[in-house]
Amino acid sequence: MAQPPSDPVISSAMEEVTDIVPPPEITAEAKGEAPGRGRLLGKNILVVGGGQSHNDFDPNPPIGNGRATSVLLAREGATVVVVDRSEDAANGTVALIQREGVGAGLVLVGDVSTEEGCRAIVREGLELLRGRLDGLVIVVGTVGAPATLPKNSAAYWDFVMNINLRAHYLILQEALPHMEKLPTGGSVVSLSSVAAYLPASPEPAYHASKAALQVLVQNVAYQFAPKVRVNTVVPGLIDTPMGRSAGTQIKGRNASAIPLSRQGSGWDIAYAVVWLLSGESSFVTAQNIVVDGGRIGTGGKGAKKLVAVNEVS
Repeated sequence: MAQPPSDPVISSAMEEVTDIVPPPEITAEAKGEAPGRGRLLGKNILVVGGGQSHNDFDPNPPIGNGRATSVLLAREGATVVVVDRSEDAANGTVALIQREGVGAGLVLVGDVSTEEGCRAIVREGLELLRGRLDGLVIVVGTVGAPATLPKNSAAYWDFVMNINLRAHYLILQEALPHMEKLPTGGSVVSLSSVAAYLPASPEPAYHASKAALQVLVQNVAYQFAPKVRVNTVVPGLIDTPMGRSAGTQIKGRNASAIPLSRQGSGWDIAYAVVWLLSGESSFVTAQNIVVDGGRIGTGGKGAKKLVAVNEVS
């Protein structure tokens, strides 16, 4: 019988999966170990949500999507303004950027929960970048709402929509006119979720917000064509601090749900973002780039199971 690897893959964060066909060797890119290639030299990029969320049980958490994206953008030569509501989280990301010594990282504390907060992020980010914004990444999102709001009340719905949809709209509205003026135009990426395609959880506001975000991005892409390209990256099951928290509550949220036999890493998401911000994707706009190990494309199929093989003696 074929045997699974002795060590769990990076993606089986909450539960070691031993009855599935193991994935191929995980690449240096997916582990965040590949060197930069200068794909974003001289670019100024604003990453809203570039810090790192935390959980209260994991002493050695994996890197999140926003932090991995910010570090990789700088590794590829960009100057990155890392925006987060937590100054400590933003500083932690910038410290990683500075340790690599390739691009540059700048800290900006911002709050996307209000209209003025969203607009101030763009204004202050432009000041830090001396008026030139080549790329914008919006990572912010929430699953659920504070316990003070009754589940599925109007206030609960409004809280989720405010962060997951309205904040993206306001930031796009403030930033894109500046990017449109650049001779080279610009590129924007919002992070959505496969929840837009798999609406089977007790969080209707979350699913609706992610589906609406993708349509918003497509509309904005049309409005600002041909100067600014606007796309979404759609993560699937990704091994992040937030993902591990979800894994404690959702049975089967592990590699067994994914045709590629592993969860993704924050670096997998970051590389998709880098491609969309680079000149390599210059003819790509209004697209939803799904990064989920094949789950959506195969109709929700999971990993292949190990099967017994008769041994001949």
